Parts: sequence; C-alpha cells; structure tokens
Amino acid sequence: MPLYCESECVLPLESVSEKSGAAPATGSDFPLSLYSNYEFFTCILLFLRAKTVGMSFWTQKKVVVTGGRGFIGSHLVEGLVEAGANVKVCDSAYSNGAVNGLATRDVEFHQVDLADPENCRKICRGADVVMHLAAKIRGVGYNVKHHGEMFFSNAVMNLQMLEAARVAGVGRFLCVSTVGVYPKECRVPTPEEDGFKGEPEETGYGYGWAKRQAEVQARCYKSEYGMKIAIVRPYNVYGPRMDFKPETAPVVSSQIRKVLEAKDVLTVWGDGEQSRSFTYVSDEVTGMMLAVEKYPEADPLNIGTSEEIKIKDLVQLIVRLSGKNLEIVFDTSKPTGAARRCPDISKAKRLIGYQPEVRMEEGLQKTIDWYLDGCLQPAAVVR
Repeated sequence: MPLYCESECVLPLESVSEKSGAAPATGSDFPLSLYSNYEFFTCILLFLRAKTVGMSFWTQKKVVVTGGRGFIGSHLVEGLVEAGANVKVCDSAYSNGAVNGLATRDVEFHQVDLADPENCRKICRGADVVMHLAAKIRGVGYNVKHHGEMFFSNAVMNLQMLEAARVAGVGRFLCVSTVGVYPKECRVPTPEEDGFKGEPEETGYGYGWAKRQAEVQARCYKSEYGMKIAIVRPYNVYGPRMDFKPETAPVVSSQIRKVLEAKDVLTVWGDGEQSRSFTYVSDEVTGMMLAVEKYPEADPLNIGTSEEIKIKDLVQLIVRLSGKNLEIVFDTSKPTGAARRCPDISKAKRLIGYQPEVRMEEGLQKTIDWYLDGCLQPAAVVR
C-alpha cells in the first residue's frame, strides 16, 4: 500500500527499514536514504489523516430517533444515515418507513408507546445518541381546547425518555423544544433568554409548558448527572413531507394548498402585514446535528433563519411559483396573530457554526414540487 507525502514521493509501507542498509522493496519509487526522519514521519501523519477523511462525529454511532417517521424526523434520519450513523427509528405508529421514503435505507423501525417507561428503557439500551423528536402535535383549534391533554401527553414522553437515556448511560441526548415556549410579548428578533419570561402563548399554552418542563429537566440532569444534552428550539419548519391536512396544516402548507385549490379568488385571514420567519427542513436538521455534536450543554439554541417575510408576500410568492392567476382578498375580520415572529440565531452561529442556507423562494419551490408530484391528486389542482 503506497504512502504519499506532500512532495509526491511514494514509499511502500512494506519497505520501511529506515536507513538499515537493506535494499528497497521491489517497486519502490525512491530509496529510503532519500527520506529524512522528518519527511518519513510527516508522511506517516499524512497517511493517518487520509485514513480518517470522510469520517465524522456520527460515523458508526448508534442513534435512536423518536418520531423518525414524521416530517422533520424522516429528514433527520436521512441526514444521520448519510453521515454514517446506525439509526433506529421509534414511533407510535407502525410503518416500515415507506411513507416518507425511508424503507430503502438501512434503518431499524420499532413501534412503541413512549408513555410506557419500560419501552423507553428498551429503546435506549446500547444507544450512543438519543434524538427525541416524538411529540403530540395538533392544530391550533385543537390545542386551545385541550391544554391539559397536550401538556400531559408531551410531558410524560419527555420525562420518560430522558430518564431512560440516563439509566442506559446514553452518551448524548437531543431535547427538541419549541418556539411555543416564548411569551407573546417576547422581543423580536427573539433571543433564547426570553424563553422563560412570562407565560407561553395562549394558543399553545399546555404544549409550551410541557416543552419548558423538558428544558428544565435537561438542565437538572446535566447539573446532577453530568449528562450531555443539546436543546434546540425549531422555528416554523417547512419543506417536503410536511403536514398538508386542512385541520392541522401550519402556515406554509396551508397557504400552498389553498393557492393550488383556488379557482379565481384566494381569501387570506388578516391583513397580511404580519411577518414570520420560516426554516427549511434541511437547515433544521443541520442545526440539530451540529447542536448534539458541538454544544451538548443543556442550554437552548434557536435553530431558524433571520429571513423574514410578510404573510401577504408569502402568499403572493406561492401564487407566482405555482403559476396561478388569482385575485387575493384579505379578510381583516379574521385574527392576524402577532405582528412579528423571528428568532435571534446569533448564539447558534457563534457556538456551533450554524448557518441556514436555503432561501425562502428556493424552499417554497421544492415544497410545492413535492406536493404536486406525490401528495396531491392532479384533479384537485386548478390552473
């Protein structure tokens, strides 16, 4: 096996006999006498460094992803597999991953109820990293009527999973929080320290408190047990595989669906002047992986983008990308929500080198194309 040094000399390893007087092995390009000790050991170091090219923190890591069949989870699983990890997906619903294109990947799938502590302990055994994305999530209309259910269901899962990871001696844990921890009156752009000021927004009150509890548990477990835990707060994630169901779809998918199904007139709630920032799913996955690798300090990081867009501009952009010709009507009798929502991501940039790469127009086009290609029946699209 040849060894290459920076001077492009080649030294067969089988001929190593530093200045022993022995003849070089057959096929060597230069006699060993031409190499100084410094050059020889430089070549050795270069060889060892070359052997590690392509390896990463994730190579051969045994990683458990709860909620790995879901929107963000399925993209995360793909990213982990590409990084060389051995991935086990644990979800409450039975599937081999075909619904989100994971069936062809070398991934284990397990159907489990994460409210059962024994199930949580089983899936954590032998894991190097646990990335806990599983959560009970519903639309705003459901959330406002079921704060107790949303709090209890999510709090139990969070408590059981982190405790199971502790008992199993898992090396690192990802706690996925939410922008719902922030109060309505938070600063914009919103820094992480505003996450425990006041009360979570009323529409997601129970869910927001469950995620605040998860963050507190993470801090306590790091303090007492020395666990390595990363905390991320995803910001309005969108992209292929996101939820398009009318009753639960978030802003981006809801507006895409309405635009594609509209005939002549599109009605938008509010005046459209409120602004939001939306994070493309691949950027969110990158932030999650970087947080686990570089900042497992039980200290929250906003993973989002500083790119803001007004809702009226978002709708107009979707209309243009969809090739539709629609009259847009804003129904000002309907609620508009907060005037602005945008994260301060300077902390994530500084501590883990996070930098979102996908601009809104590019991400929207990918999401629309995915929806048209596989999610929407052609007859439902009105051109």
